[in-house]
Amino acid sequence: MKFRFVVCAGLLSLGGCGLTPPSAPRVPPLPKGPVTPVPKLAADDAVLLQQINLRAAYMKAATDLAALHSGDELIKGFAAQQSKDYDKLHADAQKVATAHTLLLVETQSGIQQKRLATLGRSYGRPFDRALLYALTHASTARERAALAQAKKSGSTADMKSLAGTALDLLNRSQEQGLGLIRR
Repeated sequence: MKFRFVVCAGLLSLGGCGLTPPSAPRVPPLPKGPVTPVPKLAADDAVLLQQINLRAAYMKAATDLAALHSGDELIKGFAAQQSKDYDKLHADAQKVATAHTLLLVETQSGIQQKRLATLGRSYGRPFDRALLYALTHASTARERAALAQAKKSGSTADMKSLAGTALDLLNRSQEQGLGLIRR
């Protein structure tokens, strides 16, 4: 028995069980070049981004009604183009929010839901007047000033571009809508 013990002890000591730790894993290579961090979105720009998103969703819903409710082919065509433009603006706002890991609210306010319900109950000429009024009065001077400010000095290039696109779309909607009202 002593002999077996001595032999086992000798074999274990020669085997080095637990006496030498395993070698450390290889260190991963460093990334090539400087890593540029994603620029932060300012708090004011985040609020403006939410407003742009909600306005685009509301205006898209309003212009989508024109296909069934309008009696004028010219207004139907104008509303279809506006719907495409606001849909693109909504998608761009979602992209900017995703790039900055923000979650945008998609629910309309109570006032906007009431306006859409009222707009959805009218047909023909009354619908056309209400839709053109909604398109030409889609924003206040304060909102336009905030968009112009964000276009000029937004916290990121994406936000500057989005604010510029939104401002151009509002101006174009107002100009073309007023032209349709006066015809």
